[in-house]
Amino acid sequence: MTKVDLRNVSRVYLSQSGPVYGLSGFNLTIKDGEFICVVGPSGCGKSTLLNIVAGFEPPDMGEVLINNKKICGPSTQRFVMFQDHGLFPWLNVTQNITFGLRMTGVSQKECEERAATLLKTVNLTRFATSWIHELSGGMKQRVALARALAMDPEILLMDEPFAALDAQTRDMLHEEVELVWQQTKKTIMFVTHNVREAVRLGTRVILMSAKGGTILKEYPVNLPRNRFLEDVEVVHIASQIRDDLRQEVLKAGEAEADIAT
Repeated sequence: MTKVDLRNVSRVYLSQSGPVYGLSGFNLTIKDGEFICVVGPSGCGKSTLLNIVAGFEPPDMGEVLINNKKICGPSTQRFVMFQDHGLFPWLNVTQNITFGLRMTGVSQKECEERAATLLKTVNLTRFATSWIHELSGGMKQRVALARALAMDPEILLMDEPFAALDAQTRDMLHEEVELVWQQTKKTIMFVTHNVREAVRLGTRVILMSAKGGTILKEYPVNLPRNRFLEDVEVVHIASQIRDDLRQEVLKAGEAEADIAT
């Protein structure tokens, strides 16, 4: 079943040098339960894509359908997890996880029960009453993930959530996100600059063009789970994507040079 359907979506920003296309005639279909990873050079429209699916920005042309219904703004069924965890420092871990639930009128008992389950999922049970400043960067992102899952969204949108973490912490969170995805079967769109991370996590990798906000190529990742960044097959597919990405960046640079001259 189709979960997300972007049809001829365009988003244009005005700059001093003229219009800049965040997306241009963008088409993408995501099936229910897919783990889609989006990669591409800086400024290619990755975050614009995620913001439009989230409902934070409207497209200038085209439409986005979720479950065959056109979206008209944000929804609790689409939760965004950013690179910055965005946790409230005046609330403890459990209070941060249940904040959205409490705002929607969920009972205290149910909030506590759901928080306890999610804390176990992200391996933070003994930090239930800790303050945010007492946590490491990786632990904060685990809390942010638990907070996202607490709302039980149909679609989880992740915008480079592990970019600022050290390699060891990132690897641990890869395993946790993969486990959560396998257990919940949620649809995930994961934006990253890290090609190997995309191959390690995704069922499909979308490579965006350097300019114009379009899809350059798609790569199905038909590798068994669980995967690791060092796996030969992961490295092989990532190398193919990097080569295509490198060629795209070079072509974009040559085009810019021609314009300048």
